[in-house]
Amino acid sequence: MTSNRPLVSVVTANFNGARHLPAAIRSILEQTLANLELIVVDDASSDESAEIIQSAAVGDPRVRLIVQPQNAGPGAARNRGLAAATGRYIAVFDSDDLMAPDRLQRLVARAESDQADIVADNLLAFDDAAPEADRPFLPAASFREARWVGAAELIASSRMYSRHPGLGYVKPLIGAAALRTAGVRYDETLRIGEDYDFLLRLLAKGLRLRLEPAALYRYRRHPASISHALRRDHLQAMLRADAAFDADFPDLPDDVRRAQAARRRSLERALGYDEVITRLKARDLAGGIGAALGRPAVWPLLTMPVTARLKRLAGRLQPA
Repeated sequence: MTSNRPLVSVVTANFNGARHLPAAIRSILEQTLANLELIVVDDASSDESAEIIQSAAVGDPRVRLIVQPQNAGPGAARNRGLAAATGRYIAVFDSDDLMAPDRLQRLVARAESDQADIVADNLLAFDDAAPEADRPFLPAASFREARWVGAAELIASSRMYSRHPGLGYVKPLIGAAALRTAGVRYDETLRIGEDYDFLLRLLAKGLRLRLEPAALYRYRRHPASISHALRRDHLQAMLRADAAFDADFPDLPDDVRRAQAARRRSLERALGYDEVITRLKARDLAGGIGAALGRPAVWPLLTMPVTARLKRLAGRLQPA
């Protein structure tokens, strides 16, 4: 340990994020907590991302660029960043997002006052087309006051097609010493759901997660975001990751096991839904009907496109 060790290491994975990188970097460097380092791991981008990051590093020595030799996914990039981090706390941050100027200061204060290994806040979700029309990502009722969150609640919130957004989307601040003791790293086979798997494994190792009621993280929704492009292979990878978690932690409490079983059923139901829709889009009506008939659990999901269309129509019919 040295006297100039940063209090917080912000770890950011980036792939072809040049459009949003300048604003994201400013969002970190303008934090009220100045004793930080920003480690950006570029995952072999083909745009000018590396040049933007390097230019920021020239202007501010707190910025560090690590370049992956080939694209390996967000989990691998974040693991490189975790290995390079030197701060007492590590904050995970996406290269297309933003945060309130005092976010890191407030999360560190919460971690220290509540003796929490992990602290996460609510997110304000916004679109590129309407950046001012932000809204809390997680239900406000769950964020009226600081509280603890366990593994069972995290899993239950992360079922496919749940009524509520998943807690796996939160971007945590983690005590570096606790992270080293836990020995947890990102699953590099996951292109979607790696944040959830990482956080769940930390909780299973005994780390405690405290929810900060303020919404200080700004989560950008845009067409290029990988988190909105769920594919069949992503679902299969998440099922494999959940099975690996079950094998690695065979003695978890019954409530966690029940939550895991419910999440597994939701992933399997999503795979069935994907098969039906894929067949119907390919004009294989008989195959689509056959796949649907063989999976009764999928039937409620087949009403979702109709329901969404009716809601949009109802919105247009509302008086001004």
